[in-house]
Amino acid sequence: MILGCVALIILGIIYFVWKYPDLRKAWFFLPRTGLVAIMYHHIKEEPSDNPADYAFAISPTVFEQQLQYMHEHGFTPISTEQLFHAKQTGHKHVEKPVLLTFDDATDDHYVHLFPLLKKHHTPALIFIITDLVGTPGYMTWDQIREMQQSGLVEFGSHTCSHRRLRSLTQDEIIYEITQSKKIIEEQLGCPARTFCYPFGAGAFDKHVRPHVFEAGYLADFSTKHGINPWPWRGKSTILRIFPRGRETWWDFHLELTRGRSRL
Repeated sequence: MILGCVALIILGIIYFVWKYPDLRKAWFFLPRTGLVAIMYHHIKEEPSDNPADYAFAISPTVFEQQLQYMHEHGFTPISTEQLFHAKQTGHKHVEKPVLLTFDDATDDHYVHLFPLLKKHHTPALIFIITDLVGTPGYMTWDQIREMQQSGLVEFGSHTCSHRRLRSLTQDEIIYEITQSKKIIEEQLGCPARTFCYPFGAGAFDKHVRPHVFEAGYLADFSTKHGINPWPWRGKSTILRIFPRGRETWWDFHLELTRGRSRL
């Protein structure tokens, strides 16, 4: 009788893991520690029912609550300067580091995100699509410079045009990577040290990634899920977690401790 019950439980677990593979990736992972890089897009006052907003938008209220949640659970937002310092020294300094990253440099980053970063004195890294700066929906260079001069925000490249690099010729790849870096440095008067690949986890390969470091970037960021070693050694692309607008706090906890949510 007991053996039969145990067998049924085991079979039930096997079925559950097979039937719901996405849940398996988070629920059954053991907690991990390391560098957690968070990927955000829009910080919008009222995210709509549009599926794109569900995936890419978080309200300012929820974002501020996430900052508080991280503080209460011992996570510390760090700057890129601290990231590179840890790489050089090999020392942790911060036990549970979090790097807040924001893709695209949209105008809501200035309107909604920047006041919260100042309020909580929180560092952040924003990736710029240089061709879109100053166009409708995106920040201007004056706004970007104001954020940079606050000492809280560093800016990296998200290419010139946000095209899928793996679909381009080698000359086009090099242009997207190097020209965006040149423009950012000319506009901001400081090195652009970080690069973020557009279009998802499959956005780069062995033919694309070497050009990033040949151009002089010190770190590259993907949308692949996961938690990074800490101190980060600089050899691998930085993995990021991706909180979505309607996820639960349990999802957020899973992302901070397992590298992805249930979804």
